[in-house]
This record gives sequence, C-alpha cells and structure tokens, in this order.
Amino acid sequence: MPAWHAAAVLADSESLTAGEAVQFNFSSGGGYHTPVVCVALEDLEGNADDTLTIEFDGAAATYEADVQTLSETTTYTVDLPQCEGVRATSSNGCTYSIEVRNNPR
Repeated sequence: MPAWHAAAVLADSESLTAGEAVQFNFSSGGGYHTPVVCVALEDLEGNADDTLTIEFDGAAATYEADVQTLSETTTYTVDLPQCEGVRATSSNGCTYSIEVRNNPR
C-alpha cells in the first residue's frame, strides 16, 4: 500500500495531444486505497472549448471546458473506485495539469 500522500503526475502543465490518452496503472504504483484525479485546466490554446474524458474500469467521466470555465473554475477532482488504472484524454489538445492522488479519507 502506498503512502497516504502518494501521487502520480499524468500531465504537468502539458499540452495534451488531441485524442491521445495520458494514463497511470495503479498496479505499477502499488495500488491506491481511495484514488482521486485532480485536474487543473491551464490554457485552451486557442480552442473555443475542450472535453476532458477520464476513464477507469470501463466507466468514464467527462468535463466540458470553455473560456468561462477557464476564467471561473479551473480545477476539479474526480473520485475513483479502486481500479486497475486511469486514463485522461483531451478532445482538442489543451494544456492541463493532472495528478492521481491517494486520497486519505
């Protein structure tokens, strides 16, 4: 079991490639008890909007981002069940910081 403060970075102020996932496999990180994905939208890079899809164990959560989102609510979290891994995919290739954390509840 990893430390209560364990974290894995999927993107660190990185421009994601449209349609290509960044991912973390929990088995390589020792498994997180109560994982959470922390997302910060940093730049739409000239796009009018973006859809970030977070996939885990056959389920997915989507987050719609636009100029209003960027100016008002740039960060959010997604609680995950214990699962094999997580993938995040940007539809338009915007800049994000994305981190998976072991969430000590």
